[in-house]
Amino acid sequence: MSGLSPSNNVAAEPITLAQARLHLKLDTSGSPPSHPDDTLVTALIAASRESAEKYTGLAIANQTYTLTLDRFPDAEINLQISKVNSITSISYVDTNGATQTFSSTKYTLDNVTKPSVINLNYNEKWPDTRQQPNAVTVTFNAGYTDNVSPNTNPIPKSINQAMLLNIGHLYANREAINVGNIVNEIPLGAMHLLSQHRINIGL
Repeated sequence: MSGLSPSNNVAAEPITLAQARLHLKLDTSGSPPSHPDDTLVTALIAASRESAEKYTGLAIANQTYTLTLDRFPDAEINLQISKVNSITSISYVDTNGATQTFSSTKYTLDNVTKPSVINLNYNEKWPDTRQQPNAVTVTFNAGYTDNVSPNTNPIPKSINQAMLLNIGHLYANREAINVGNIVNEIPLGAMHLLSQHRINIGL
């Protein structure tokens, strides 16, 4: 078995509360500025982003991910999402049961390919592992870096606009949604903007 898990410790949402308020035309008051619906809007920002991630297969919020594998593959490691910014570590359980770290000098991240993959360098090979579930663990950073310093991987404007459209849709139809869950229904305008970025077509 293998599995991809986000840390759910998002460095920063790509859309700020102030940007969402502006899109929704919500007037603030006080110092610091606030609106009675700020808690709801904050939840809708995360729900909209999660919907976009699920639909596109992209890592939108910047965070740490963990991919576990039962063994190393015969060729490259498919990281299942895009765009991966950097590899933190590749660890594995060797045939003696000891946890080892695979040297970063022996592999290269290809984050142009979608999904991103890890390729072995010339004349290198993956080590043998103990036959057990989750013997290999790949830890990496992925996601756009808006509102994170430095902003080396800015979000495309079409994705940003799609999330704002979805936030507006969810805000206008709040009685029909559960913001504690990933929202599966994306308005057509937002879906059109996201479709050009989709890497998990057919899912």
